Amino acid sequence: MKRGLKKGSVTNENDCDLSPTPLPMSENSFGIYIQTYPGDFHLSSMLVRSIQQVSPNIPIMIIPGEGFDLDNHPFDVPIMPVPTGFWAEIGHQDRDFWAFQGPFEKFLFLDADTICTRSLDGLARRIAREEHDFIYIQASISAEDWRSRIEDTGNPKQGECLRLVTNEFGTEFLGKFDPDHDFFADFPFNSGVFASRRGAIREIDLAQLNQRERTFYKDVLGIEDWTWKSSELFRFRDQGRLNYLVHKLGIPTFPIEPELICVVGASPSRASLDDVQRDLLDFHIIHYMGAKAPSPSLFSSPPLFPLYARLWSYVGKRSGRYVAPLYHELHECPAFSLWRHLYEREYGPMRLGERLRWSWPDLRKLLKLVERSLKLLIRP
Repeated sequence: MKRGLKKGSVTNENDCDLSPTPLPMSENSFGIYIQTYPGDFHLSSMLVRSIQQVSPNIPIMIIPGEGFDLDNHPFDVPIMPVPTGFWAEIGHQDRDFWAFQGPFEKFLFLDADTICTRSLDGLARRIAREEHDFIYIQASISAEDWRSRIEDTGNPKQGECLRLVTNEFGTEFLGKFDPDHDFFADFPFNSGVFASRRGAIREIDLAQLNQRERTFYKDVLGIEDWTWKSSELFRFRDQGRLNYLVHKLGIPTFPIEPELICVVGASPSRASLDDVQRDLLDFHIIHYMGAKAPSPSLFSSPPLFPLYARLWSYVGKRSGRYVAPLYHELHECPAFSLWRHLYEREYGPMRLGERLRWSWPDLRKLLKLVERSLKLLIRP
């Protein structure tokens, strides 16, 4: 395990305390689940600390991803026990479904590659008023805009929207899998940030979908070896399955905004300790989703991050990846200052050797970006 990622670290009592007045909450009424595995402990452990700084009274529980060692991890919050029955068979990213059988009556689920920048108490109060099944999602675009993009063959964003739902086999096989379901009726929400309640999706719902999916792979797609990493039918795997079940089961869907505003890691977002302390930010969560996330790497901060950001932006914009305007002008990875404060408060100053070890993978990525940039420059 990398330096610093050890269980039971103690916070320095002399550090700044960002904690607001605690939000009174009854036991197990609402909590936050974070799914993580060893490869992203440097993010998920600081996500825990960032939540505790701004919403100290909201309980947090870790959903252990594949490869999680219950006896060797950096967390001092509860780890969800492996459930029984079909739940235990679920693997890979789909373990986010474990949130629907966990101890919290109502919950917020967060991917490990996120960081919290504002209090979530308002979201907790709103969720407390929900009396029936529900799911709060990120409303990225309006239903009208989504339908226009999907139905208008002349819309320049139609292809991009279709790729959010379909895979390499195209739309034909989705219709064969479930002829009665319109897979394009609604914008496919992201499964990395959502809120719901225990039991909204049941074990039998997942088991039946899994059996249908395995049969379809074998009988229609001619693929014998289905795994939880298979994405020939449901694009983005867990995300596709979650969207399908939510709409198929008729779970009422609401925007998670404004109580939780999430920005993507490919945006020009800045978040420092001072920003959080003074409540200056207009968003609550940064979700990196494949963009450069904070780490001890030298490529997270100047002078190397600006070079990385410019190359990543150039390649991304020319290959169909979303990159927000001005991302290339950032001088450090979004929220790196905040992440570094939390990390060094927990583990002490980052040593040069540690930063170099973390930098090698980013250097390889940078060299690939240089290669791709050159190919794009000379492409006719």
